[in-house]
Amino acid sequence: MKARRLSPELLDTLPPEDPAAIASRRDLRRLHPILGQVGLWTRWFRENYPVRPPVSFADLGAGDGSLLGTVLLRAYPKGGHGARIFFVDRQPVVPESTLGHLRRCNWLPTVVTADAPAWIEDGPPVEAAIANLFLHHLEEPEIRRLFSALAGKTAAFAAAEPRRYALARWGVRTLHLLGCGPVTRHDARVSVEAGFIGREISGLWPSPGGWHLREMSAGPFTHFFFAAKTA
Repeated sequence: MKARRLSPELLDTLPPEDPAAIASRRDLRRLHPILGQVGLWTRWFRENYPVRPPVSFADLGAGDGSLLGTVLLRAYPKGGHGARIFFVDRQPVVPESTLGHLRRCNWLPTVVTADAPAWIEDGPPVEAAIANLFLHHLEEPEIRRLFSALAGKTAAFAAAEPRRYALARWGVRTLHLLGCGPVTRHDARVSVEAGFIGREISGLWPSPGGWHLREMSAGPFTHFFFAAKTA
């Protein structure tokens, strides 16, 4: 298997209000359930926080917040019990409709415009943090920096990333059949090239001491990593 190769993604370079960026975010909202990410994250929350959601948690690289907004309402139909959510992104585009819906369901969302590693280093501790399709944007030194900060600020971190695998590359070539636009098709290809396999993410965690690490494939297209503090 070829080594990771990072290339610029078009959505990261477009202004949030660009029609091509809006179309790509719409594509991603349609792809989340198809790729199994809605079910994956719903199960993760239910299995690890079955009684109540984390008191506070961060969504790193949150984008428009649509995935987490959908997942939380499914995982906790009785509401958020006043849990704080930090949507962290360099260019957050979380609509007021999503924030308002969460507030009405007793969540306390905050949108943070920041670089994720810097915010984790300087921001408040959180009970948990998640990242969906975010780590693959980073070079290994940047991931190590992020993980070093997370290890001191949270008790749990989970990430769902592209799987750098032949079947995932094949899947990218079928996106036009789902009506995905050129930005999404380009970004999906380079995302797979920058994705992960094996225990590549675990090897970047600062120290396994005091942490339980799990890393695995989660379906044909997704690679999943979970770090939970044991002491």
